[in-house]
Amino acid sequence: MQLLSVKLFFSPLRIVFLVFWFYLCMYLVQRFQFSPIIPKKLKAGMNILILVFGPLVLFVFIVAEAVQKAHQHGISFFEAVKNALGKAAQVVSSVHFAGARGKDSIMLLDSSGKNLFEVYGNAKNNKDDKNILEHTQGIIANAVEGLASDILIDPVSSDKYVVRYRIDGTLRAVEEVPFQHCVAVVNSIKAISGMDIAEKRRPQDGAFIAKTAAGNISFRVASAGVLHGEKLSIRILNQAAAQITLTDVGMDEKYQRLVKDIITHQSGMVLVCGPTGSGKSTTMQALLRELDFYTRNVITIEDPIEYVLPQASQIEINPKADITFAKTLRSVLRQDPDVIFVGEIRDTETAMTALGASQTGHLVFSTLHSSSNAATIVRLMDLGIKPLLISSAIDLIVSQRLIRKLCDKCKTVANLDETQLGKFNDKNVDTDKIMQPVGCQSCGDTGYKGRTAIFDIMVLDDNVKAQILSADFSVSKFKNIGDEQYRTNLKKQAIKLVLAGVTGIEEMKRVTSNLG
Repeated sequence: MQLLSVKLFFSPLRIVFLVFWFYLCMYLVQRFQFSPIIPKKLKAGMNILILVFGPLVLFVFIVAEAVQKAHQHGISFFEAVKNALGKAAQVVSSVHFAGARGKDSIMLLDSSGKNLFEVYGNAKNNKDDKNILEHTQGIIANAVEGLASDILIDPVSSDKYVVRYRIDGTLRAVEEVPFQHCVAVVNSIKAISGMDIAEKRRPQDGAFIAKTAAGNISFRVASAGVLHGEKLSIRILNQAAAQITLTDVGMDEKYQRLVKDIITHQSGMVLVCGPTGSGKSTTMQALLRELDFYTRNVITIEDPIEYVLPQASQIEINPKADITFAKTLRSVLRQDPDVIFVGEIRDTETAMTALGASQTGHLVFSTLHSSSNAATIVRLMDLGIKPLLISSAIDLIVSQRLIRKLCDKCKTVANLDETQLGKFNDKNVDTDKIMQPVGCQSCGDTGYKGRTAIFDIMVLDDNVKAQILSADFSVSKFKNIGDEQYRTNLKKQAIKLVLAGVTGIEEMKRVTSNLG
């Protein structure tokens, strides 16, 4: 009798039912994880309910989707149900959940909302295609999990590609992929990005979205024909960065009070400057978050739109359609803005229009590629802007660099040589707080994880304005003095981070020795 009960417990029908129930729950959990309707704090409880009422929840989902599709597309209800069931089966087959490393599930979507497996309709019936698409999702998922800012897929010879991630500003090679296999991976990314797969040599741009349990992540893709084939550069625009504050980016309280006072003004200009990859966009988002969007009409002009600001009106320029920064800015001035964010000042026309707007009752934010605060003023003069306009329009210039933070899980007390110990002891510095990198699995054996910014802020007060407007003003002298002050200020901030155990001595030297 006991043997019979054991056989019934492990009956084929029951095993098939349990397997079906498991995959059904996988599908439903993913639908709820990506649903904005369910608050994050309730999702754990919803997952438990799904395990109990899975079939009923699925039925409600399919009926609701079928009714919506039938109404939108004018098809019969039964045809809509059939399509919904087919889509559900396809999504179940493409769901990838946390493995041994605990990664979140991820779903890649094109601009129309189709996932990667829908774009390749026959992938579920072709094992090779399925492996390629799974590999593509794995490359993206690993980059997101590793907090990479960019993914580079490069052909290095006629028989292999190399995939690299830029993490904390440095490139790391993560895998080598056979040439033909990686060509298919490249094509799958181009397809979901809305790019022409057949075009291999002409540069192209595209975009796609990844849905994760933590929210949506946007990706910008650029392709180029190179020596051994075609390379891809993928910029990861994580929307979580849009929630970063000035404290999060590393700005101290003294600078924060100064900045917050300036951005309460009704007019004027705030410039955030630095080279490519210095964190200008993130700092600008933190600045914009300090604004009161309910009492001020905020309009942004960007190329491209990197972070979504729900309370702002965001405009993306398109030079191919003759939608430029300067032309868009002129039209925006007729829309009664209080605050205008110009993504980047690139030419004389944009600079003139932006500076003029800051003098006519608008608070203008913008970024500029320059090496320092003084170099920013010189750069504007090079664009043909008169000193009088610069001194009367600009209120604040923020220049910055990014410095890597030591990994909290593996950093250890630094082994200082006698010379270093002598210098620190002369200044009564507690050397027990000075740390050095070690390297562990958490930080990819680099010893560093995450970055923070160091800042130099220039308020264009009466003294600075007098220098700019003086008859004997020397561009080279002003820039040299300004750059020296810039290096000194940033080096002081970097040293403070070393003494606090936030970064290492070698990292401080690397960043401050390259300041221009």
